[in-house]
Amino acid sequence: MLERCFKNPLTLRALRGGPAGPFLDGFAESMCAAGYAPDTSGSYLQAADHLGQWAAQRRVVIADLDEELLARFVRHLPRCRCRGKRGGHKRVPFRVHAFLRYLREAGAVTTSAPEAPRPPLVTEYGAWMRDRRGLAATTMAHALPVVQALLGPVGNDPTRLDAAGVRRFVLEYIRQHAPASAGCVTTIVRCFLRWLVVHGRCSPDLVEAVPTMPTWRLATLPRYLPDADVERILEACDRPSPAARRDRAMLLLLARLGLRAGDVVALRLGDIEWERGRLRVVGKGRRETRLPLPQDAGDAMLGYLKAERPAAATDHVFLTARAPIHPIRASGVRDVVCRAIGRAGVQAPSRGTHVLRHSLATRLLRAGATLDAIGAVLRHRDVNTTALYAKVDVGLLRQVAQPWPHAEGSSC
Repeated sequence: MLERCFKNPLTLRALRGGPAGPFLDGFAESMCAAGYAPDTSGSYLQAADHLGQWAAQRRVVIADLDEELLARFVRHLPRCRCRGKRGGHKRVPFRVHAFLRYLREAGAVTTSAPEAPRPPLVTEYGAWMRDRRGLAATTMAHALPVVQALLGPVGNDPTRLDAAGVRRFVLEYIRQHAPASAGCVTTIVRCFLRWLVVHGRCSPDLVEAVPTMPTWRLATLPRYLPDADVERILEACDRPSPAARRDRAMLLLLARLGLRAGDVVALRLGDIEWERGRLRVVGKGRRETRLPLPQDAGDAMLGYLKAERPAAATDHVFLTARAPIHPIRASGVRDVVCRAIGRAGVQAPSRGTHVLRHSLATRLLRAGATLDAIGAVLRHRDVNTTALYAKVDVGLLRQVAQPWPHAEGSSC
C-alpha cells in the first residue's frame, strides 16, 4: 500500500526499513479505507516514520508507545535534529496520534488509551443505568456529566451533599443552559438521588430539595415551516457538491417521514426494504417501526448510494463526505439542515432537524389526518404528545372557540 503514496524506490525502501516499517503498509491501507488522498496519507506515513526513528534512538519499541511518550516526542519537535525530518512539524502531533490509534486497533500496542477521570460513584451509577435500566448510550452521555458536576464539590462522598447545595446546583445549571434543559436536569438529579437513597448513601429528604420547574403540557406552539418553504429548502440541495445527493436524501427523510436526526444517523443498508418500498426505523426506546418509503426519498437515497457514497467498512447509510470517512453524526445532520435553510433564504423559527418534523405534522393535520394517524407517522407513544399539533390549525380553532362570557357588556 505504500506504493499508492510514494513512487521513489529509495523512499519506499527507507520507510519499510525503518523502526515503524512493519506497520506502515497496514497504516497506509487504513488511511486509504478512511478516504484519505495519497498525498495526505503520505504525510501521515512520514510522521509515523519520524516517531519510529525517535523512539528507536531512545531504545523504545513500538509496542510500548503511549500518550506520555507521544507527548515527549511532540516536545522535541521544535529542536528536532532527526535525519531528514527537519521543519514542517505543525501537523505532526495530530498525525502520530492517528498512528497510535491504528497500532492499538491492530493489536501492535498493548497500552490502553487514557480515559477521562470519572469518580467511582459516577462509574457505578453509569453501570447501573446500562445494566439494570437498559438505557441507551446517548441517554447516559447526557446524564452522567450532570451527575459528575453535582458531585464535584463533594467528590466520591455523597453523604456531604445537603439540600442547599443540591438546590443551588440545579438553579445555577439551569441559568447557564437553555430553558428547555430545565426539566431534564431536575429529572437527572432526582433519579440519581433516589438511587443513592435506595443504596443508603444519602438522606431520603434530599430528593425533596430538587426544585420543581413549572411546565405546562401543550403550553407552547410547535415551530414549523409552510409547505412552500420546506420545498425551497429541499431545492437548495440541487447544487454542484460532493455531498449534494447525501444532503438531499437526508432532508427528504426528515421532511417526508418526520425522522429524528438520530434515526437518520442509525439508518443501515439492511433497513431499506427496496422491494416492499419500506424503511425500518429503530427510534426512542429501541422501538422498531416500518414506514413507507416515499418515491422521491427512495430515488434520492438510491442516487446517493450509487454515485456518491464513499466505500467504507460500515453498513451505515450516510457517511461523512471528507476523510476520515465514518458514519455521520447527529450534529452533522443538524448542520446539513442549518446550511440548507441558509441557502434557501428561509426565515425559520428554528434551524434544527425538528422544524421539518413539526412541519410534516402540521401539513398532515391541515390535510385532514387524525391525531392518531399523525402519531403513528411520528411514532409517538402518547396521543397527548401529538395533541400539541392540534393548536396550529387556527382556522379550525376559530370555528370551535366559544365567546368569552359577557364579552359584549365588558368595559375591558
